[in-house]
Amino acid sequence: MTNRTAASIERSSETTGTGLWIALIAGLTVIGSYALACVAPLAAVAALAALTLSRTEGLILVVAAWLVNQAVGFLLLSYPHTAETYAWGAAIGAAAVLGYFAAASVVPRVKSTLVAVVASFIAAFAVYQAGLYAFGVATSYAGDSFSLAVVGEVLMINAVAYVGFLAIHRAAVALALVKPAVHAAPVSA
Repeated sequence: MTNRTAASIERSSETTGTGLWIALIAGLTVIGSYALACVAPLAAVAALAALTLSRTEGLILVVAAWLVNQAVGFLLLSYPHTAETYAWGAAIGAAAVLGYFAAASVVPRVKSTLVAVVASFIAAFAVYQAGLYAFGVATSYAGDSFSLAVVGEVLMINAVAYVGFLAIHRAAVALALVKPAVHAAPVSA
């Protein structure tokens, strides 16, 4: 086998693994979206994407997870077809992408894998929530979606999902189903 053929097969395998990874995580958001009515762990997805994928692949994952969430909402949970619902859907997507960029900007700056894992989640969640809050303020939203209890619940859902996603990623890497994290830092405390 020539070097060119071997390199082509390796790239094809990596692309397939990445595609499967994106499909798996986006698919898992269906469970979260359906089971929790509307609280998809998009901040967790954004942090995970920043840790495990290239910029383009990370954006694809975040947008795919958001689209799946919206499809579940409109097709299975009967979200109302109103301008306000569409606007909030767009705001959720924008906040998820902003959360991804925040996490992606933090990951390469830290030297410890553990710190990168924690910092990416904190950045993604904080920016995601801030984006939604800003949209709520801009539209004079009067609901209780930003009460301490609700934000705490959303934080818990995202944290649990994030830990689950990280465990799934570790298992997939161990089984050689996906490549190791793109932004892996040397393991240190």
